[in-house]
Amino acid sequence: MRRIISLVVLLMLWGYAAAEERDHPFFGELQEAYKNSKLTYNTRIEALLFRKLLKPTNELERVGQISQQPKATTKAEEQILDDVSDALTRQFFSTVRAGGKYCPVDEIKRQFGQTPEERLGISSGGYYRLFVAYWTLKAKLRMYQQRNISNQGYANLYNLDAVLSSLESGLAGAFFPTSGPTKIPESKHRQGIQDILRSYAPNMTIRELYEGADPQKVPWPILK
Repeated sequence: MRRIISLVVLLMLWGYAAAEERDHPFFGELQEAYKNSKLTYNTRIEALLFRKLLKPTNELERVGQISQQPKATTKAEEQILDDVSDALTRQFFSTVRAGGKYCPVDEIKRQFGQTPEERLGISSGGYYRLFVAYWTLKAKLRMYQQRNISNQGYANLYNLDAVLSSLESGLAGAFFPTSGPTKIPESKHRQGIQDILRSYAPNMTIRELYEGADPQKVPWPILK
């Protein structure tokens, strides 16, 4: 009897954990990314992606400006995390091409102060789609992180969160860089974007990606 009770409790806890994982706001995107990349998603992969990260060691990690490192114990697990990152990156560019978004566009103005139209002066074209895809990704991730801070005390809880944070910061650096003391030469930035597209969106060109962009409002005049 005691063994049966223990088994029932274990199953209940597993069911609760599985429901919690599927409540993750990016769970749908994760499933879609795996499907589109023709990768196999199973319970072993899910357990790795929803493995708890170590608690933050500094304030930047606590608030999500940077993330704790993912926890992988074997080369195989490291490869899985790399595959997830690649799949989510490919999915991002598919979202751009389709004119999709990660959350309602209204969240961009609510969180960052301007609508895409107000910021860019355009309402269509490749650069508009890139802007909407990236900033709705950032807005959705920020809402999730703020919920975690309120409930758990820190922003990123799982390996998947670390992968998403890395994706967002990588896209920001490539397409929406902030001003800094070091200026990257235009030729290197162009080459970096070409390398990204070659790896994750080989049928997309820089010109298509920046279609409609106003050179005065784009951080890098890469269309020359």
